[in-house]
Amino acid sequence: MKIVNFNNEVIESWWALLRHLSAEVRLELASRLINSLKPTEAAKEKGDKDWKKLYGAWAEEKESAEDLISLIRDSRFVNRQIESLD
Repeated sequence: MKIVNFNNEVIESWWALLRHLSAEVRLELASRLINSLKPTEAAKEKGDKDWKKLYGAWAEEKESAEDLISLIRDSRFVNRQIESLD
């Protein structure tokens, strides 16, 4: 099934449910759908600040990057048993 056909089927199924609603209710639903697509100012600010919080997150660590890498690798636990296909 092509994606276009799938999308049309989904839209048609939603329309079958919504077409019997009053015009006022459908306008309210349309308004809410449109508003859900608009980014809010809070979301813009939050998205902008989130990555900035990560800057320097490891700055207080006393170990070097190589020491941290080896610590992470050494703490891995692998319990993999390879079975033969014979």
